[in-house]
Amino acid sequence: MKSFREKFAICVLALGSFVGVAHAAQVIVFEAPLDNRNQEVSAVFAANRDLGRAWVDVQLDAYSGSEGLPGRDVISRLVEGLYYDSARKQVLYRTASDIIVCAEDATFLGSTYLNNTGQCLLTPRTEQRKIDDGFHIRERTMVKVIFDAQTSAASGRAGASNQMTGETTVGK
Repeated sequence: MKSFREKFAICVLALGSFVGVAHAAQVIVFEAPLDNRNQEVSAVFAANRDLGRAWVDVQLDAYSGSEGLPGRDVISRLVEGLYYDSARKQVLYRTASDIIVCAEDATFLGSTYLNNTGQCLLTPRTEQRKIDDGFHIRERTMVKVIFDAQTSAASGRAGASNQMTGETTVGK
């Protein structure tokens, strides 16, 4: 017969496996120096629905010149385990033990776009770094975009739906 402590420990472990959010993966998708102070960085999911492929588009918007017109560079980055499922119409991320829904197809005025579910965060971050070029040490603003897939016992599995929008932007 099991003791009360053993039963209690088993119950706590079982409950802990069903409650809360655990990080499945955190990957640096993009890292580069910011070229000017008026540059903004954002990241969104993108997909080729016909080929079943998905990736992250990092968007660099710079406002320069007297007109203040934006210039946009889009840099596409693959994330291992990220793909588009055309039957489910979802961008999925496969881990060793789970499949997480990152984005779902949505339509607006006849146009299809990817709606982020909030289970895979794309977070731009800036930091000051000291750069040594061999002659001088200078401070440089660096930006990185982090892909952070999360899993939860109650939501986030393939087939689940959450209607959070999800473009994340960082600007100086």
